[in-house]
Amino acid sequence: MPQSLRPPLPVRHANPHIPVTLQSGSLPPVKYQILNCQGQDILVGRMKIETPTPTGHAFILRRFDTGAVSLTTMFRAAFPNAPEHEERSELQWVKENHDLTGNNGGPLNPGVTRLAGTWVSPALARTLGEAYALGDLITAVVEATPDPHGNYRRSGKNASAPVSSSKSAAPTAPAVAEITTPPAPRTLPTPSPTAVVPPATKRRKESSPAPPPPIPVSPPVSPAKTAPPPPRRSSRARSRTQSPGLSRTSSTGPLGSITITRGASVTKTPKVTKVSRREEVQAVTPGGSDLTVVDEETELIKESVAGSGLQQQDEAEWKESYAKIVKSEAAKKEVVRKRVREEEEEGEAREEEMEGVAEEAPTKLKRAREEEEEKLQFVFQEPQVGERAIATNKRVSKFHLQPKTKQLAWGAAAFAIGMGAAAFLPNFL
Repeated sequence: MPQSLRPPLPVRHANPHIPVTLQSGSLPPVKYQILNCQGQDILVGRMKIETPTPTGHAFILRRFDTGAVSLTTMFRAAFPNAPEHEERSELQWVKENHDLTGNNGGPLNPGVTRLAGTWVSPALARTLGEAYALGDLITAVVEATPDPHGNYRRSGKNASAPVSSSKSAAPTAPAVAEITTPPAPRTLPTPSPTAVVPPATKRRKESSPAPPPPIPVSPPVSPAKTAPPPPRRSSRARSRTQSPGLSRTSSTGPLGSITITRGASVTKTPKVTKVSRREEVQAVTPGGSDLTVVDEETELIKESVAGSGLQQQDEAEWKESYAKIVKSEAAKKEVVRKRVREEEEEGEAREEEMEGVAEEAPTKLKRAREEEEEKLQFVFQEPQVGERAIATNKRVSKFHLQPKTKQLAWGAAAFAIGMGAAAFLPNFL
């Protein structure tokens, strides 16, 4: 795959806290939590990084089911105030120039749970971490090893279940305590001029050393609405008729005790105030405690990685990138198809050329054969009307004789030869 031009990193938005953290020699610890996403439990490690943002921090995440590191959180921790388009450009460049198969779920990896963001392998995370000036922070995240037998905190609804069950299992006092009346004495004590009744808060402190932890209970029923037993009614009526200034003493459990004395009037039992759920949460987990911070961090991680809005956005981005991949594959197939078509056309042209050569070869042989036959044939020519020019030597051109002279010379030579033969032949006979 050819390497495309990498967009410049937004170094002007670099996190100023990272060099300080690296020079301090004390790196932030990697904390673990179990993230429930799409019905699957995923162990996730997080490192908290200080950032100059309104939230004041960011997290670098790593999932331990595939070992991948979140490139999105790396970029946001290194360049917390970078524009969104620069972040998209960097992530798109990484997707186009590096193989990210197996790091995150999707249609190509149906066996892996898909989380929001772009996830890269540990080796690629180290390389990009050096480019982002994260250095040893990414090394610590990559080399972090969770305890296989550790009981890590779960995010979501499952995290609050054990806490609420343990709190509800604690013993609690009854919502409404029965008011018991001691048996009426045979002789009533001397009536007092006024009825002495302590305040409600003082009665509660005297009766119980510490109030029980507030829990959601049904509203208490007022003692005035509860029908008391007949002996109580008779004793109460008898005390009112016989001693108008007499009050009653009873035990109300955690609500305190009421002292019965003679007096001009009887003070009613104060109503129990209803405890709200908000007070219960504050009593169980006080605001600003370490447990509250951990809850906020786990929920923040869950929302950033498995949130519905970000998940839909990530699905849209993945579909867009998948469409680009499909388009690129279609273009590659078209190029291959075109190349095959060109090769087929070249083969056909070569075959036609070979056929033409094969057709021309017999024609040439036939022509050669015809030429040879023409050479062997006798060509009849008409007799020449004029004398045929005879080429002579230059040396004999001086003795050029006329035709008649030549005839006479040849005749004389023949006569001389005949006469010589006639003279000498008889001598040999």
